[in-house]
Amino acid sequence: MSDQPQKPLWQTILISLVMTALLAGIAWAVWTYANSSVQNFAPGTLLRDLRFFVGLLAVFLVLSILDRIIEFVKTKLGGGH
Repeated sequence: MSDQPQKPLWQTILISLVMTALLAGIAWAVWTYANSSVQNFAPGTLLRDLRFFVGLLAVFLVLSILDRIIEFVKTKLGGGH
């Protein structure tokens, strides 16, 4: 059915764990930077009170862009859909 050989289970699990840790670290860094930036650049405003949503939006945008990049690389390497 598929022309590509199956990877061993341990390799799939290892890649999944590494990518999950990497993306979680990136999300944490973006969240921290977005919240601290809002606190520094907009003190005493409504934006500071909404910093949770600013951080959430920033993380969503970064992870969406990274997902597009990862899918592009997977298709170029032949492992995509």
